Amino acid sequence: MERLAQDAGPLKGKKVLVLCSAAGDVAFYLAEQVGPNGTVIGLELNEALLQHARLESHKRNVSIEFRKAEMYSIPFPDESFDALISEFIVYPTPEPTLIGQPEMARVLKPGGWLLLTDVIVTKPLSEEARAALRAIGLDYLCEATPEDFREWMGEAGLVDVEIHDWTPLLRQVWEQRRVSDREPGHRAGYTLLLEDQGLRLGEAIFYLYVRGRKPA
Repeated sequence: MERLAQDAGPLKGKKVLVLCSAAGDVAFYLAEQVGPNGTVIGLELNEALLQHARLESHKRNVSIEFRKAEMYSIPFPDESFDALISEFIVYPTPEPTLIGQPEMARVLKPGGWLLLTDVIVTKPLSEEARAALRAIGLDYLCEATPEDFREWMGEAGLVDVEIHDWTPLLRQVWEQRRVSDREPGHRAGYTLLLEDQGLRLGEAIFYLYVRGRKPA
């Protein structure tokens, strides 16, 4: 979260949109960064997570608006936000939107930053493999390559595009999960994700952090 805030900043007094805001973890952190004169809005498809975030906002007495997301579009006018963060793989949401980079760029002000995280698979997966990965909580995999993301960011008119591989960091998370997960039915998923030479993290599955700026 510190990296996201730093790369989107400085955020004091700014207006930030969090797409796929899940239970609100990143939105609450960003609210501290924008301060009392800034605004953070979260969009989330999953109703249970949306209600949880709203309740938590009330408990914390934090002024964040959590709104129901739409599947293909962002319900705000052009150039509404200083930064947009799409972070559903950091704090996973079970229902990611299908909103692409051009729509995200549309609502950014000139000079604003788009930051997104995504988990990709660079080769087709069998339904058996997908089922095993879903069983351990890896519900979503985008079939794409890092170069696809660079192309999509460029097509959206974004510049200063950076693509970072966060796979080593997330591999540590999954290794810890495997140690603590005692469910026998989950073994196949962890074996695919951490050991399979043709598929494992760093071979065909990658966690990406992508950053780009809307020209001023």
